Amino acid sequence: MLQKIIIGILATALIAVCSIWGYTAWQQQQAAAPAALVQAAAALPAKPAEPLKPETEIAPVAAQLPAEKADGTHFTYQYVSPRNPNLLAMYNMAREIDVLKQLPEVNQLDGWLTLPRPINFIAAECGTVNAFYAKDKGDIVLCYEMLELLVRQGAAIAEANGGTTRDQLDYLMANLRFLMLHEAGHALVDMLDLPSTGREEDAVDQLATTLMLSFVSADESQGDIAQKLQLASNFFLMTDNGQHDMATYADEHSVGAQRFFNLQCMVYGNNPGKYLRIVTSGRLPEARALRCEEESKQITRSWMRLIEPNIAPKHRMTAEEERAKIEEIQRKQVDSAQAPYMR
Repeated sequence: MLQKIIIGILATALIAVCSIWGYTAWQQQQAAAPAALVQAAAALPAKPAEPLKPETEIAPVAAQLPAEKADGTHFTYQYVSPRNPNLLAMYNMAREIDVLKQLPEVNQLDGWLTLPRPINFIAAECGTVNAFYAKDKGDIVLCYEMLELLVRQGAAIAEANGGTTRDQLDYLMANLRFLMLHEAGHALVDMLDLPSTGREEDAVDQLATTLMLSFVSADESQGDIAQKLQLASNFFLMTDNGQHDMATYADEHSVGAQRFFNLQCMVYGNNPGKYLRIVTSGRLPEARALRCEEESKQITRSWMRLIEPNIAPKHRMTAEEERAKIEEIQRKQVDSAQAPYMR
């Protein structure tokens, strides 16, 4: 639901960067029911025995409530004021909207896993366009410079395609969601000592995509998530000029075009019938598409098996409970669905 007051804040903060801005604040509803303490009733004193009428009053025994299951490790969030005055608009926008808490998948991960220490999500000035995981501190840092780049890219795309403020916002938030999940993947690989037989950068791209496709809420249909992943994949093409030297090929990251096609393959493979448009539009070559369904399933299975042992007891579900939850979400998603295929 569009929040008018948040849009006003965003528009004011970005006046130095683009002409119009707004923002849709995600609302996370949490219900917590602390377990009540039950005290056993004190036994009443027995009456003196009577020859013809012996009587003893017995105190009722209070039933013991099961102990509350342990919750997972919760994250921390912080916005550091920049020294560069040109980044104040980004700082004010991020802080006022609390953008780090408006990322649905990060919200769902917060407290879902048992970790050796909290993950600290920090927005700060970095001196370069970047987002990264600081292993020594357990920090995931979103640089204001990266935030500014995404703002400018979103504005340029909307202008070129006759888009609206909403299109700019969709581009910004889709990329922030994927970007923060990518860095969260690095944190999980480090903190949980998860095995990886390939390049970690490719692996956490896969994890970010898996989590976005798996953590679908009642507020968004699966088609909505797929479209946001398409927006996130556009970043890889926009930052890949095709001029690659030896250092680029030797880098731990795949080149932007490769990351783009890998993401297309995972989305298409998640539901080939529904996302056939990805292939017919030319975003994914047919030769690669033929193998994507099995590839996507294998990646999803592998990541879920690695993560599953670390789910906090409070959030573990039986197979029956999980099916019931999925069915409930799917029923609610019917109202959110707009089209059977990717646009």
